[in-house]
Amino acid sequence: MTENESKTEEKSETKKKLPLKWIIAGIAGVVILFGGILGGYFLLKKTPEEAHPKTESHESISHQSDTLKNDLSQTFPLDKFVVNLNDPEGKRFLHTTIELESSAHGFAEELNSKMPQIKDAILIVLSSKSLSDVQGIDGKLSLRKELIAEINKIMSITKIRNLYFTEFVIQ
Repeated sequence: MTENESKTEEKSETKKKLPLKWIIAGIAGVVILFGGILGGYFLLKKTPEEAHPKTESHESISHQSDTLKNDLSQTFPLDKFVVNLNDPEGKRFLHTTIELESSAHGFAEELNSKMPQIKDAILIVLSSKSLSDVQGIDGKLSLRKELIAEINKIMSITKIRNLYFTEFVIQ
């Protein structure tokens, strides 16, 4: 064999190998695509329970009524509060923003009429706390409970259901 013939054979072998790689890659792509389509079909397909829902139990109906009550509730933002914490050195302060939640009718009117007393109670409670009282999740939760109790003492007609800290910064 001459040198030209051996080069020609090598070129023809590489030409034969290249289409085989493309065929394998094409088949693998089709298999992956088909698997994705089937997987999507089975994931999105409704099960018989979803297609024909069962009758609801008493518990789920009461849960829905609780959800409906939650939907009727409103939140009322209060001003920002910046107070010195009860720190012996007097270097720590708390900056917080609070929102009150209630579903009672007439809550906004009573809240507006008693706003000075409510702000005063919040300021007294916040400024009586030390750094260790308000740090961590437990501190915030106990502070929330205490503030709800103090505010509900002031409110005569309606009561708040929950209190949210939308900002809580200790410096």
